[in-house]
Amino acid sequence: MAERLQDRIALVTGASRGIGYATALALAKEGAQVVITARTQEDLDALAKEVKSLGARALPVVADLTQPDDVARLKETVSDEFGRVDILVNNAGVAKYAPLSEITVEDYDWMMNVNMRATFLCTKAFLPWMLERGEGWIVMVGSVAGLNGFPNETVYCASKHAQIGFARALDGEVREKGIKVSVIAPGGVETHLAYGTGRTPGDPNHKNFLEAEAVADAVVYAVLQPPKGRIFLIGMRPMSESL
Repeated sequence: MAERLQDRIALVTGASRGIGYATALALAKEGAQVVITARTQEDLDALAKEVKSLGARALPVVADLTQPDDVARLKETVSDEFGRVDILVNNAGVAKYAPLSEITVEDYDWMMNVNMRATFLCTKAFLPWMLERGEGWIVMVGSVAGLNGFPNETVYCASKHAQIGFARALDGEVREKGIKVSVIAPGGVETHLAYGTGRTPGDPNHKNFLEAEAVADAVVYAVLQPPKGRIFLIGMRPMSESL
């Protein structure tokens, strides 16, 4: 099969594990060169090695994407290496599942900063390059928590609603300028998300969750739409979860 993203430059945030890790590999398999960013060098190096084994180029950059200076440094590094980003996958995310009475102000700031502030900072940083070229793809890895309200997920739901609202408004701003905005909104996914903050490793219920690779495939599907079309929202649910 032809590599359908040959020579595209893709930036995947939160790439050290889970959906981000799987997405970087899925994009690389399609021929994209990937910039991978997270906060842990060791994890990024492991991913970069796997990307290179596929014959693609990987650029690992350690950054805290909630910090403007780190995002600026990331952009400078990408500029020096590639000069552009064609595909931005805003995947970095965190969660704490607990009753509102147990959610602290620090928890609120943590979830809002990683899930929404990082999305804002990265999109603001890399969108201008896309606008200059009149082409680009911005994908938000959201959640069904951004479409519904679930007990014990008040702030997580709020952060994901904010992300999807941001995406809807952005689509209105940039669609006529050639930029495609997509949201991938999965239900339960078997990843490290919320381990220690509401989920327990080994929980038998998790075996019925979606796999990270399924979400990564949805990201690839979104960015491979033909020139005249786009997909704004892909909602995904494991068979074990009701609608």
